[in-house]
Amino acid sequence: MNSTAEIVEVTSESLDDKIITRTHSAGNTKPDGRYAKYVLFVLILVSALNFFDRAIMGVLVEDIKADLQLSDADMGFLGGAAFAIFYATFGMALGRLADVWNRTKLLSLGLGLWSLMTALSGYAQGMRSLALCRFGVGVGESCASPGSLSIIYDYFSPKLRTRAVAALSCGAAIGGGLGFYAGGMILDSWNAAWPDASLAPLGLKGWQAAFVIAGIPGLLVALWVSTLREPVRGQSDGITNQSHARPFHEAASTL
Repeated sequence: MNSTAEIVEVTSESLDDKIITRTHSAGNTKPDGRYAKYVLFVLILVSALNFFDRAIMGVLVEDIKADLQLSDADMGFLGGAAFAIFYATFGMALGRLADVWNRTKLLSLGLGLWSLMTALSGYAQGMRSLALCRFGVGVGESCASPGSLSIIYDYFSPKLRTRAVAALSCGAAIGGGLGFYAGGMILDSWNAAWPDASLAPLGLKGWQAAFVIAGIPGLLVALWVSTLREPVRGQSDGITNQSHARPFHEAASTL
């Protein structure tokens, strides 16, 4: 009898500990709190990097075209279709994955992928290798909007949600503008410092250095994003969502 009582008591204490842990976790991710505003700041930075990496291609067109001996049609494909096709195709699947899987992990992996592919674009030796990098950028960036918006919807109540989304949009505008400016500045500075690319660090030309430099910050921010706490799904709207048993299968079914 004593053994049975002890087991019941230990089980009760274990359940109490779980309840306390869950309550503490929910408190850390409560809507409209200080931590929610911190998360929004990080998401704005992610949005800025999203459009920074996307915009920098535009200012490097002439140098890439001359160095790799590409046509206007080639550059049109690299700057438009190569990115857009993969962005649109994988956007649906990754959007669905954001519905059923951990969004901070998804956003961290996506940011890491598109930043890595941006940096690797600096080592492209021709049309095919640069196109593959642009495909990767498109896939990675396609998770940014669904992942960020889904997180915002759970971290902010309806009365502040639209303001949070507007702030996120500001990140896109800032990143796009900086992408053109920084890309041109890196290109001019690099070419002026090392007219002979064989003497430059890693033997990189100006347009290559611009891609590498643009990709590095995103790799660091991806690690930062991975530290964000996943909010309770549906908490801001009083909705309870069950975790999906096969999230990746569910996402792949949309392709």
